[in-house]
Amino acid sequence: MLHLYKANLRRLLGNIYFIGGCLIALAVTYLFSAQIFTISFMNGMKSEGRMFFVSAAMVAFFTIIIPVYNNMEYGDGTIRNKIIAGYSQTQIYMSLLLAYFTMELVMWGCYLLAGFAGGAKPSGYMIVSNLVLLFAVANYIATMMIISFRIKNLIAAVIAAMLTMNLCFNAVLFGNALLMVTNGFTQKIMSWVYNISALGQWFARTGFADDIANPGAPVQILISCIIVTGLTILGVTNIDKRDLA
Repeated sequence: MLHLYKANLRRLLGNIYFIGGCLIALAVTYLFSAQIFTISFMNGMKSEGRMFFVSAAMVAFFTIIIPVYNNMEYGDGTIRNKIIAGYSQTQIYMSLLLAYFTMELVMWGCYLLAGFAGGAKPSGYMIVSNLVLLFAVANYIATMMIISFRIKNLIAAVIAAMLTMNLCFNAVLFGNALLMVTNGFTQKIMSWVYNISALGQWFARTGFADDIANPGAPVQILISCIIVTGLTILGVTNIDKRDLA
């Protein structure tokens, strides 16, 4: 599977959309972090906060790239050729998932590089927050993978992916409201549920959410790891028996 992973990585890292996404990440993060470009609600926000805020764009990027790329793999016969070459659908799934995780790591590095260049100062909380975001986006990638591998029609896969992103966004809005009207143990449980979404973990660390929305980095990372593991197991279950037609 290592050979398959490397082949996927070469194609993905050389993909014009990924290269463009990294360049946009560098430019936009630098412009916001250096306060060359700003939005009214960011007035008074420090460079490191601005850097973290724009990093949520990674969610939007993977919402598009994963369904489109995976569908291309089906459409042009690449996956069928890999199976003919002796690889199982499970190996194909896992190698693509690992390649997307690597893409995320590269793009995450671009955000950090641009943020530091724009004046963001490393601190313990900032570093931990960005580490939490890395795991959170990984759980989102695992979600996009299972959607795009189970829905082979491009339009349907893209619609499902966009609905998922919209669901995550609305989960933040409704979650904030529910956290305000709950208390005690119920509120604690709600804060964990709130952080199931990658955008929930992101918003909990932007400084705009109530403190209760942030259950702590260990809990957030644990939630992401559980989601990645669970969705990956679910994604490959009986996948080798699936008809490619």
